[in-house]
Amino acid sequence: MSFNPTDEQYAIINWQGQQLVVNAFSGTGKTSTLVQFARASPDSRMLYLAYNRAIRDEAERKFPFNVECRTSHQLAYARVGRHYRHRLVPGLRITDVARKLNTRYWALARVAGTGLNHFICSADAVPGLHHLPDKDEMRGVPPADALRAVQLLWNEMSNPGGTFPVTHDTYLKLFQLSGADLSHRWDTILFDEAQDANPVTTALVLGQKCRVVLVGDCYQQIYRFRGANNALSHPALKNADRLWLTQSFRFGPAVARMANLLLQREGETREVKGCGGDDEVLLKCHAREHLQGHYTVLSRTVAGVIGTALMAAMKGQKVYWVGGIEGYRTGELEDLYWFQVDMPERMHSDRLRRDYRNFEEYKYIAKSTKDVEMNQSLRLLELCFPLPKKLELLRQYTVTNEQDADITVSTAHRSKGLEWPVVMLDEDFQDITDPLMTEAERHDETCLLYVAVTRALRTLVLNELMHQLAEEQQKTEGLRGTGYDTSGRVQENGHA
Repeated sequence: MSFNPTDEQYAIINWQGQQLVVNAFSGTGKTSTLVQFARASPDSRMLYLAYNRAIRDEAERKFPFNVECRTSHQLAYARVGRHYRHRLVPGLRITDVARKLNTRYWALARVAGTGLNHFICSADAVPGLHHLPDKDEMRGVPPADALRAVQLLWNEMSNPGGTFPVTHDTYLKLFQLSGADLSHRWDTILFDEAQDANPVTTALVLGQKCRVVLVGDCYQQIYRFRGANNALSHPALKNADRLWLTQSFRFGPAVARMANLLLQREGETREVKGCGGDDEVLLKCHAREHLQGHYTVLSRTVAGVIGTALMAAMKGQKVYWVGGIEGYRTGELEDLYWFQVDMPERMHSDRLRRDYRNFEEYKYIAKSTKDVEMNQSLRLLELCFPLPKKLELLRQYTVTNEQDADITVSTAHRSKGLEWPVVMLDEDFQDITDPLMTEAERHDETCLLYVAVTRALRTLVLNELMHQLAEEQQKTEGLRGTGYDTSGRVQENGHA
């Protein structure tokens, strides 16, 4: 298949230097450009560092022989993680922390767990007070007590002979602290999705002697809540060469206009150019008149996804879940329902009974610690009552092959890196015009909305928030030839 690079892509493919930062807007062909960059230097031994396993698997099918594709955890597991494999858990629970600290002081357990996670994701060598939550989140816990608890937890977690649970981020942290030298195996590192890198991964990459190419879109930074930082603007890259990819081949000018609306709100002066052909933006109230066949709904929350899937199932529509229905914790949710109604014999796992005396204690801990997952589960119990019947209906209409589905559902976070012909935005996205929202929250929510908007290939169906933002921009800027016609389509250059 021939590849005719744009001028922007050509500059990257032929770059020669030590450090390069590529800011690539959504759908601008960054992977294709990196593949051509690798092919242009067949004698160079390159490491493509992927954000997750799915991206790595896809990259392995595209990159030439001189490139090895890995995730950071894959690198770390081979050196460190395999020694902890019998203790690995998907995530540390607040009850794990409380049990190790031998306390039912839940505020301390919550603060210590948060501080431990902040340290593990940081570039620092030892836990410090700066890893603890903000003062208003300390809930009266003395900082000195919290730091001692974090230090104890880290010592237990990092001890090869210990029994305390180990997360995948634990062995990545230990790998970074080991000072591993990757230049013995590779001379160039291609660091993808660098806008959402953990500081620990960034420190690992920028601490190498290799040439480094960092690629990402700072407006697709959607994992700051997990401790991710934008590596593209790291101080160690102050002298790096910087290039841009602004021509999107995913969508056309209509979707690009919605994306640029959000970019402008973030102060970006460059615009993404929609080069993907004809597309359209519709209002939700008119979408049924124009849409036929499969479509995708992107939600802000898990509750939004389950609600959308439930409505579809009640209409007899077949539903495909991005990441699988089990990825939305439906099994754990069903156990919580039986725990709530005191019917433990129907629970699939006894974890809840081990960790909590009763459902009232679960609710108390959820509210007192503000644990996101626990409180989300409580909301879903209310939304989907009676839960077992609703889950039975959902499973009945769930399909595992997307081609068999009438509708695809996903959170905006899970949709990153994916694309669909028709995308509809759910109504549960946060209002980025809210004057009470902090600037950090506004940035995060705007980025998430930008990710959702730019998943559309041909048709984007706006939610009420995006509709209002588009109308507001139209009024304030007086854009000529761009507006809404009576059919509910967004016009581009005077054409519906």
